[in-house]
Amino acid sequence: MVRKAEKIALSGMEEGNFIKRVIMNRRKKIQLAVLGALFLILAAALAGLKIYEKNASKDADGEESYQVLQIDPSQVKEIGIINGSGTVNLVKEGERWKCLEEESADIDGESVEAFLEKASAITSDTKIEQVQDMAQYGLADAAVNVTLQWENNMYTVQLGDYNSITGSYYLRVNEQDTVYTADSSLYSFFGKSLEDFRAAGDLEDGSE
Repeated sequence: MVRKAEKIALSGMEEGNFIKRVIMNRRKKIQLAVLGALFLILAAALAGLKIYEKNASKDADGEESYQVLQIDPSQVKEIGIINGSGTVNLVKEGERWKCLEEESADIDGESVEAFLEKASAITSDTKIEQVQDMAQYGLADAAVNVTLQWENNMYTVQLGDYNSITGSYYLRVNEQDTVYTADSSLYSFFGKSLEDFRAAGDLEDGSE
């Protein structure tokens, strides 16, 4: 009877150990399944990120930007601006700039240089070539005209109508048959008057 009881007890222990092993194995399988799922999610996320970065880079590279003016600001000797504020003609003599409309005006050279630097950096995202009718872009008789001249070279820039959909102005260079779009800030940039180029001291003298 004792031996039988021992066998029963031993059998019970073995059964208990077996159940424990089964439970542990199931837990391990569940843990492995969870880890596998997390790994797949992470891999998919990384793959998606790489695809997004690749497409973003492709889009950035695919956007064309056109340099509107090919000028060296330091070489420009004459500037002419015609807009709603009137007419301004600036001429460089030596290291100083003077205004032909008001020769006594003290011109701020740094303001003129900043204007030329920005003009040389004008770019456009859109270029419309072989335009037959400039009137549809407001460039047949543009209200804003800017000329930049040096030695025997000259750039004539015309600013046309505003496109409210794209938020940009139409721009034409040297009366060519190509039309560019330009940032809306260019209107105020080309809308400068003599007062924008006066030296600070000259402004104070003029206000007295």
